[in-house]
Amino acid sequence: MFPLCCDELPETAPELEAELNRGLRQFVSTASDPVRVTDLKYPQLEKVTVELVSATLRIETPPRSDALAAAQPALTVQTVTTRAERLSVGPGKVDVELKAEDVAFHQGRGSDGKIVLLLKNARAGTLNIAADQSEIETAIATVARSEAAKQGVAIEQVKLFLDSHGPRQLDGEVHLRARKLFFTAIIRIFAKVELDQELTARVSGLRCNGDGTIGSLACGFLAPHLEKMEGRTFPLSAFPLGDIRLRDVRFDVGERLRLTAEFGS
Repeated sequence: MFPLCCDELPETAPELEAELNRGLRQFVSTASDPVRVTDLKYPQLEKVTVELVSATLRIETPPRSDALAAAQPALTVQTVTTRAERLSVGPGKVDVELKAEDVAFHQGRGSDGKIVLLLKNARAGTLNIAADQSEIETAIATVARSEAAKQGVAIEQVKLFLDSHGPRQLDGEVHLRARKLFFTAIIRIFAKVELDQELTARVSGLRCNGDGTIGSLACGFLAPHLEKMEGRTFPLSAFPLGDIRLRDVRFDVGERLRLTAEFGS
């Protein structure tokens, strides 16, 4: 989905490019304009390219369209490419790449009343999201240290273990070494992540156990946070899929955790 900052669809490719850059900057912090539009015969476009390098995703998310069903045809594009390298999402970093051919965009309106371009359909495309396990460990450590410090507990080490059970299910285990004064303990947090065909991840099976008094203390202050996370879902797609049908959605576990999908109407 591409939110714009205007009340009406732009009338030329240069105007569209400017509005796409303005809209993207509402929820992505980046040093330069990331969007390039190559005209064919407007509103028929040759290319729309989005390049984000070391950008930061803001806390705010782009406005969702409240009128997807009522959206009207807007643009066609021969090739759409979106690439984000080391996109900062909270305390972690991910790489994202989306490629689509023969794309049709419809226009709706976001909750703010501004124009939103919705990916209606595409002949073919691929989506790849990847993160180093070390980056995921760093993100977990950042959150864990912040919460543990409130209880006078220091988190000295974090290690993540992932195992795939089928293409769309991950079992995760996080080992944390905690210290309070002269005492140390290992804390283990377990979770399961399941991914559906609409790229929505559901977290379940969260539990914690730890060694000795320090481990019990740490699991005690973590318990309310784990309870809040149990059963929560997280949409990994930034846009309504319209008539797009995803296929071959899968996790791949290695030094990098990868999520891949193909799509086409």
